[in-house]
Amino acid sequence: MKNITNTLLIVLLYSSFTFAAEDKGFKPIFNGKNLEGWTLMGKAEGWSVKDGILRSEGAKGGDWIRSKEQYGDYILKLDWKVSAGGNSGIFIRATEEGNPWITGYEVQILDAPGRDLQYGTGSLYGYFSPKPMPDHTPDKWHTFEIQCVGSKIKITADGVKILDVDQLTNEKSKSKPVKGYIGLQDSHSKAGHYIEYRNIRIKKLKPAGS
Repeated sequence: MKNITNTLLIVLLYSSFTFAAEDKGFKPIFNGKNLEGWTLMGKAEGWSVKDGILRSEGAKGGDWIRSKEQYGDYILKLDWKVSAGGNSGIFIRATEEGNPWITGYEVQILDAPGRDLQYGTGSLYGYFSPKPMPDHTPDKWHTFEIQCVGSKIKITADGVKILDVDQLTNEKSKSKPVKGYIGLQDSHSKAGHYIEYRNIRIKKLKPAGS
């Protein structure tokens, strides 16, 4: 019994070390308690926080929330879970005014099998398609890692690289900003649907040549 206990302890310590090593240099931008550090762009009742999880339910007018700070080059990591038939997204390089999926990009989260890849989960909505299409099984936690460096954007979903693009290669996106707010869309669905986020953290990267 003692040997089993010692083995479990070693495994737990190794897992904790591995997680810490992978997240070296990352800082949380969601404290797991409230929306401190974020600006509401919709109704407060559209969002709730409990046990380290940020949740939005459909038809409550949450719209989106944005970071207080604007970011240039960085790596963003977070976990998300969506309801069956749910719809949401992560905004990057958005501006304060205007629709964030137009002024910046929306990394789409959508449980809608058969949707055009350019508008499906993991896409830069309306601009670039993921390849391969990531797993978007509803009611299950998934992880996105989003890296922005200059005009280049790379997305990894559940450990698999799904998108690696340069916005300068697309006529529609080449003039988009390379700095802006990070945002989270509410449950962009009817009542009965939800989106949840947790473990939202960021690592700022130094611009090339700095």
